[in-house]
Amino acid sequence: MFTDDPRPSLPSKDRDDSLRAIAYSLDCLIPGFYGWWGPLRLRLGGSLPEDSYPGTLHSYAGVAIILPGYRIYSTYQGDYDPR
Repeated sequence: MFTDDPRPSLPSKDRDDSLRAIAYSLDCLIPGFYGWWGPLRLRLGGSLPEDSYPGTLHSYAGVAIILPGYRIYSTYQGDYDPR
């Protein structure tokens, strides 16, 4: 109930876990192909986020590809921090 984190925790049903998985994979540079457009999500590769990972994508649409060797090509230029 009491934590050191000043941000309020959200119930898991209120968080968009598919966008969090994409954000986590982009943040950790895990190889894969990622796409999102409104409610449509595509993640080929990547990883599921840790329960404590607060980040998400703050854009309506985007595409990203991460290749081995930490090469990243993405239309997303925002941040993953919660707003």
